[in-house]
Order: sequence, then structure tokens, then C-alpha cells
Amino acid sequence: MDSLAAPLEVMARPQLDLELRGIRKRYGDFTAVDGVSLQVEKGQFVCLLGPSGCGKTTTLRCVAGLEEPDDGGILIGGNEVTKDPPWQRDIAMMFQDFALFPHMTVAKQVGFGLEMLKKPKVGIAKRVEEVLKAFEISALADRKPGSLSGGQRQRVALARAMITEPRILLLDEPVGALDYSLRETVMLELKLLQQRTGISFIWVTHDQNEAFSLGDLVVVMNHAKIEQQGTAEEILRRPATAFVASFVQGNNVFRGRVTGTSPDVLQVETSAGRFYVPRPPDPAPMLGDAVSFSVRAEQITDAPSQRQANRLTARCTAVEYFGAVRRHIFERCDGEVLKYDQFGAHAARIVSGQTVQLGWQVEETVLHTGAPG
Repeated sequence: MDSLAAPLEVMARPQLDLELRGIRKRYGDFTAVDGVSLQVEKGQFVCLLGPSGCGKTTTLRCVAGLEEPDDGGILIGGNEVTKDPPWQRDIAMMFQDFALFPHMTVAKQVGFGLEMLKKPKVGIAKRVEEVLKAFEISALADRKPGSLSGGQRQRVALARAMITEPRILLLDEPVGALDYSLRETVMLELKLLQQRTGISFIWVTHDQNEAFSLGDLVVVMNHAKIEQQGTAEEILRRPATAFVASFVQGNNVFRGRVTGTSPDVLQVETSAGRFYVPRPPDPAPMLGDAVSFSVRAEQITDAPSQRQANRLTARCTAVEYFGAVRRHIFERCDGEVLKYDQFGAHAARIVSGQTVQLGWQVEETVLHTGAPG
């Protein structure tokens, strides 16, 4: 009986839509992707997030078969596809510029993928009609891209990508070319479409709002590697490294050395003062170790009590408004910037030029597990 247990357990394990195993891609002396490993579950919406040049688009191109990695493996639906051409990978790709053929009508564009797969013409016509209706672009069937708005072109490009019902849809900054006012509407439509179809989406973006609002899994990349992956909540609340904390909006990062320890708390001396952070499970930092930590702007208060053991005095240099949030920009004593967010419904208490004591609770401080940077 025991000899049968392991195979049955493997068979019962849900199949991954995508698995990257130590992908590396170099261009001469430059390493664009450096040992990236990633697992995408069936029907998952994954956002690759990071600054320009971090390797996210090259990673996507490797998955698409537009680039061949120098090392590592790519599996789609459990099948090794590292050296397969794009059309054999059960994927579709949507580019930022939509890459529509200027001489083709919308109907012809949408059916193009099925023609390349040598599907029967009668079946193609029927399927095109269904997809045009689903994407609410039937009235555009005989028009060409030059006469379409940005939002209409986006729908056509998406319909063309989805008509073959791929296992994975790859999207490289797909809303980057749209007007800001149109992006939210399109993003919501895409999220609902993904949930309805159950197709895995791999979405490349440098926009945090896109990644955190859309992604079931957010993968933060930096210098060709994955710095952290997890849910939006995990990355926002528990940044693993100083880079992630600095990159994600609303975090205040401090760097220093451990000058005291207890079973529950570490004392850290920084250029802005002495602070206390929760002691992590072993192996915890030792006395003298360099560490970094962060606190989110909304966790800070301008009226600290005994509960807020972490305190500093800083000068307000600007007050900014982000919808329902009033953000105060402070200059710390070491010259670094500190951000403090207050809900706009609360009365304004701080003006530019004012010096204020700020504080936050020890448990609201996040010690980074990665290098302090």
C-alpha cells in the first residue's frame, strides 16, 4: 500500500499553468534575467512588477518563446517548452502598442490566430462572430485600426489574443498606451474577463496600482532577480527587503545597526535616532548586525502617546493630496524624507514649515529579512 501512496499523491496534485526553473538570460556581459524561478497556479492573475530594466519584460519574452534562456527551464501545463516556438506553447501575447495589422479589418484581425492554426473557414467565421459579440465590438467588424479609438483597439487586440483560448495570456504593459481616465475601466474589464475565463494572465507593469489591484500574485523584480513574491497585502504590509519597502509607495525605510536585544524586541541605532522593532524568529540579527526596517505612512501619528515607543521630530516640507488621503512630507534630522498619511476626512493639523513629533508602535515596524541595502 505504501508503494502506491507517492504516485497517487503526485497525480492528485493540481497542475501548474506555468513553472519557471532558474531562468537566466544574458546579452553579452549583461545579465537581463538571473535565476528566476516562479510557479503560476491554474487560472492565476500574476503581475510582474518592477522598475525599468529589472528583467520583467525579458522574463515575459522567454515565456512567450521570443527569447531563449541561456539556462533554466520553462514548463507550461507540465510540459517542457523551453526550446519550443511560440505557436506551440498554448499561449497568446498582447503588446502595449496592440500590434494590430493596419490593412486588416477587425473581423480579419480577430480570426487571424485561428487561420494560422489552419482551422476550417466555416468554424473560424462562427467563432469570430461569437468573440466580437463577447467583446462588444461587432459593430466594428468591417473597420480598420486607423479608424478606431484607443479603447476600441485595445478590445480588438484582446479579442484576437483570446480567440484561440490559450492556457496563458501574456500582457506587456497593455494599458500603458491608454488615457489615464480609460485605464481603470479597461483594467476592471480585464480582471472580470480573467475570472470568467479561468485563463492565467501574466501581466508586466511598472505601475504599482495596476499590480496591487489586479494581481492574485505580485512578483517584485529588481536587478534581474525576484526580490519578493506574494499577495498584494503581503507585499504592502510585510516588505521583505529594503528595496521592496523603498519601491512600494507609502513606506518609510530606516537603516542602522542592532545595539540591543531582548526576547521580543531589537533596539536599532540609526542616523535618525534609536528605534525598536519586533524580534523575528531565529536566526535573528545579532548585536552589531546591519539591518533595515520600515513603517508605513498611515501607521504614523502626529500625537504619539506611551503606546508609540518609536518617535522622532521632523520638519514638514510639503503637504500633498491623493484623493481621500492627505500626505505630509517631512525632512528627518539626517536629511532623509519621511511620509505621514492622514485621511482627508480628519481636520488638517500640520502645515508646511512646522516641526512635529511623530511616532508609531513597535509592532507596526517591519524588519526586513533581506540585505539592508
